[in-house]
Amino acid sequence: MPDEIKGFTHTEYLTVFIAIIFGYVGAEYFQGWGGLIRHRRTLQPYWQHTLWTLFAFILLIQNWWGIWPRTRLIDEDVFYFLYALVPIFLFHLISVILFPDFRKEGFTDMKEYFYSNTRWFFLLFASYFLMTIASSFVYPDIGDVTLQNLIRLGGVGLAGAAAYWNKSEKLHIGVMIIAYIMLFRFFAALP
Repeated sequence: MPDEIKGFTHTEYLTVFIAIIFGYVGAEYFQGWGGLIRHRRTLQPYWQHTLWTLFAFILLIQNWWGIWPRTRLIDEDVFYFLYALVPIFLFHLISVILFPDFRKEGFTDMKEYFYSNTRWFFLLFASYFLMTIASSFVYPDIGDVTLQNLIRLGGVGLAGAAAYWNKSEKLHIGVMIIAYIMLFRFFAALP
């Protein structure tokens, strides 16, 4: 396989595809928020749902930011390339669970909608955090990887607890507060 075709490297070629997929998933969040605004007369908003959508989006952006050092590896083996797509797929599933199908007519109580989907939502988060821990061994990672993995492991525990006790509003509020604190602590552990 040639290293370059008319100045366009194979890594750039693969990165464009990943960028398109990230863009599509990001658009799902924007469409979801837009749907919440467009259908505000036929739904009852719920603050916790809104904050979780924001949390998921920030994690998506952090994932995009964090793959930069790994980009050079996607050209070395198809495994690295396919593995790079896994978190994007998980974030897409999270967006599908977070936002209702706005094409349906009728009233939507977002609190009821959120709690009817919390088990899947938090299981997907736990899967994402487990995958990121595995990623730190698959790819050479940068920064304080031990601290990052401890925070990720905490995320697995919190998401697992929230999935198990999926109807406990007080637990979910506590999990959300801790999750935001851990997210900002994770950002501080990045180089």
